[in-house]
Amino acid sequence: MRLLALLLLLPLTLAAAADNGSAYHVRMQVDADHLFLPLSVTIKGKDRAAVDARLDAIRKELEKRFADQPGWELREVASEFARAETKAYVSRPGSGSKLFGDEEDKGDVTYVANARWELHTEADKGLKGLEVLRTKAADLVKAKSEDEKQVIGEPAYALTNPQDYRNELLDQIKNDFEEAKKHLPEGQWKLELPNLSGPVGVRALGGKRYEVSLDYGMSFVTPKPEKATK
Repeated sequence: MRLLALLLLLPLTLAAAADNGSAYHVRMQVDADHLFLPLSVTIKGKDRAAVDARLDAIRKELEKRFADQPGWELREVASEFARAETKAYVSRPGSGSKLFGDEEDKGDVTYVANARWELHTEADKGLKGLEVLRTKAADLVKAKSEDEKQVIGEPAYALTNPQDYRNELLDQIKNDFEEAKKHLPEGQWKLELPNLSGPVGVRALGGKRYEVSLDYGMSFVTPKPEKATK
């Protein structure tokens, strides 16, 4: 009961009971550092090599729009080489399931290639930065073409530098540890950082806010009993 009463005095950042080998974590709320705009492009055609070449040309155009511009960044999320477009199966009485149009279009294959990017800028650029990103993402495909499509997604915030907060979190852990010892039974308490080399934990809180965290532990070191002297 005495220990339970003492635990109520521990700092609010502590997240577990102070017992031997107890686990804790320290948290900190921070703002996002980047604003990004998702972009996807789909290219279709009858010539596989031409489809891949067209997607590569779009990629190079995007890279050109971001080249040598500090504070603006292009990140490729995924890319697929041209592949045969999947056809839908239909059921035909007496003949089982066949590819739709397989009799009329035998050997007529359409190839499809896809790529996705994130267009990044610094979060503090706000709406003006978003407007520039939309401009950089515009007019990449041929207008009114059924074979070329691009989709600009909804903008979002991102925290791309959570490791930059490691030292601040470690300082908070040290402060919490020193404060906790003032309210715990006297003895030899040990601070443990089991995941010191691991990544800083990140959790989105909505909007621009994120939570970064680090885990640590506290344990009571029991001194070895002294040998009896004669």
